[in-house]
Amino acid sequence: MKTLSNPPQSLPFELGEPRSFAGLTIFPLYPQSSSVEYLGLDEAVARGLQILEVDEEGVVEELQVKNALDELVLIYEGEELVGAKQNRIVEWTTLVEAQSKLTIPVHCVERGRWAYRARRFAPATHAAAPEFRRHKGQAEVWAEVSAKSARLGIASPTDAQADVYSARARSLDEYVESLSRVGGQSGALVAVAGELVCLDFVSRPDVFAGLYRKLLRGYALQAVERPIEQPLRRRVVERFLGEIDRSKAQMARTPGAGSILQYGGALRGAELSAFGELVALTVYPGEAP
Repeated sequence: MKTLSNPPQSLPFELGEPRSFAGLTIFPLYPQSSSVEYLGLDEAVARGLQILEVDEEGVVEELQVKNALDELVLIYEGEELVGAKQNRIVEWTTLVEAQSKLTIPVHCVERGRWAYRARRFAPATHAAAPEFRRHKGQAEVWAEVSAKSARLGIASPTDAQADVYSARARSLDEYVESLSRVGGQSGALVAVAGELVCLDFVSRPDVFAGLYRKLLRGYALQAVERPIEQPLRRRVVERFLGEIDRSKAQMARTPGAGSILQYGGALRGAELSAFGELVALTVYPGEAP
């Protein structure tokens, strides 16, 4: 494992050497230590976790999670859930307690459908692009999906984000093949055309291994419009990491285990901590447009 530099001591990871392909640059993040055990969404669903509409009528910005497992489950921001009455993306990273039932906040990414295709949701093979994920208003998310479809010349009968990924699958697969996860990697600092777009981190490399390809397809969907090889200056990375200041974050409620700190102002995003450990961190530079 090669490391480029150490971030501020308050952040529990090391920054690796960057790798680039067609305008997308990824700095791998390596965790320093982790003791909290949990499953990722795909494994949990395969073992019986259920995600459903909150009731027969459904609510656009809420879903119900039923965890009959004896393990905690991490559902990461931006993961797409397909099926039920319309496809959704997860709004905030949530750590679902074992043997629990809860309601999580989501955003619709298929506004042209409101009819059952299946009772249960299934995890998609992609997560939303950072340009979608950073928005926390439903109208903004719908606008971003529509604008992206129009720019890429993709027609979807239900205005579904999933159709954009299907239409561009071959191009996105090139990114997946070129920027595979490296051993021990548990997060990514991401730039497109030389501009930082987000930081994603979870404390367990085994869980990140199941999440990485989803996130990478989202990064790639943002990069396909700007496949420009542009170096990212080291001082830009260092300044961004230095601005992740927990003392300026605000405590927020989470429906699951642990606590949430939300960043605003110079940074956007949130961190999830539980049992004395930072479990997940998502950060975007600057104000959302």
